[in-house]
Amino acid sequence: MITDHHYVLLKEGYEMKHSLKEVSQWLDSHKQQELTIEKRELDDVDQIRLTVDSVELLDGNNCSIDDYLACQALLLRGNGVIVTDVEEAPLPGGSFSIPLESLREAEVQERQIVLENERGTYTITV
Repeated sequence: MITDHHYVLLKEGYEMKHSLKEVSQWLDSHKQQELTIEKRELDDVDQIRLTVDSVELLDGNNCSIDDYLACQALLLRGNGVIVTDVEEAPLPGGSFSIPLESLREAEVQERQIVLENERGTYTITV
């Protein structure tokens, strides 16, 4: 479970409705349930179905040179698939990462979470 959220960089002028601790608690309460993640980045929309086994906060010590992995990210591990128009493909590495740099919004509702950063919007639904 994530307990600290003070080091996540918020986009200037934005204030989150909910903390990453609340996001983590929601995810922990839905472990071993199939979640649907909709990732909207620019004009691209991806859908992932994932049964979460664990939730981890990457705190900035995991930066990659090519920016493939975000320095600060919410890492969801578990069994999942990427859903396309044509087929379903296994989720690479058994994990899904949501970048937390310049986080604009974190909203927790009963059946979904919405996280928004400068890259896009991530909606996680039960």
